[in-house]
Amino acid sequence: MDQKISFSPPRRNGLLFLGIISLLFMGGGGLSFYKMLRSEVGGFFFVYLMLGLIAFSIVAWTLYHWFALRSAFYSLERNGIRFHWGLRSEDIPMKSVSWVRSSQEVQQILHQRLPLPFAHIPGAIIGQRRLADGSLLDYLSSDTQHMVLIATDEKVYVISPSKQADFIFTIQRLMELGSMAPWKQRSQYPTIILLQVWQNRWARWLLIAGLIFSLGLIAWVSLTIPNMQEVYMTFSATEPAPPTYLLLLPLLNGLFYLLNSIFGLFFYRRALQFANPMAVSIASELQNFSKNYQFYAYLLWVSSLITGILFYFAISFITYVG
Repeated sequence: MDQKISFSPPRRNGLLFLGIISLLFMGGGGLSFYKMLRSEVGGFFFVYLMLGLIAFSIVAWTLYHWFALRSAFYSLERNGIRFHWGLRSEDIPMKSVSWVRSSQEVQQILHQRLPLPFAHIPGAIIGQRRLADGSLLDYLSSDTQHMVLIATDEKVYVISPSKQADFIFTIQRLMELGSMAPWKQRSQYPTIILLQVWQNRWARWLLIAGLIFSLGLIAWVSLTIPNMQEVYMTFSATEPAPPTYLLLLPLLNGLFYLLNSIFGLFFYRRALQFANPMAVSIASELQNFSKNYQFYAYLLWVSSLITGILFYFAISFITYVG
């Protein structure tokens, strides 16, 4: 029994909740920016600007968890267990697993409910908590009804396969069979990926250049607006628009930069996974996948910089005409 068996977390309720939250804050952020554009440059202008930026930051956070839940899976093999959740991944050798129990069984043993992560929401129960005996609970779950606890030498993982009973039966069966070629313990956190990106000179400078360009455009337009009376936003515009409308361009550029950076990190993480394959027999094939995914990441980050340059020329032309 060496085939790979994959289980997915319950997705429907979590995706629905995260999607609704994203739409609500997207609407709130859009309303804030609309109020900002209708306001004179001053106190309320910057209040609406900050509210809009906070709202769209929450949108980015919820969309990340939406995509993370959409692609999450728990994979079982005779030699180990693999978890994948967004930018987080875990490879656990089967020999390091001590026991596997459902959350209902563990709560009966402890005579208390499991402590949940502080910032958990439906579809994203992610984080760590400690029990009274010092045991570390590491959550990668989407709901509380299907939780399974997997105890290892270092910590207890709390996951939520939709087919809870089948998952427990399968993993216990694999534990009885024993490992033929045990894996090495490997953990990949979003912070580790950011550190690896930072250590890559080209990736680091592309992201820094895109960020500086985005912030520079916002600062430049903010300083330019008070000195302008009106702007023409299109070539065919017959009537001028308030100068605050010019802020739409750097904000739009910032949105492109944020999305390209996040999706670039997803591709870069995939490149790192394929760069270190478990099986030597398919190493050359996976190395090609790694190069392709790394190219996609670089392409997104370069496009952020190119988009910023295009917005710079667009803003320069509008301010010159205005």
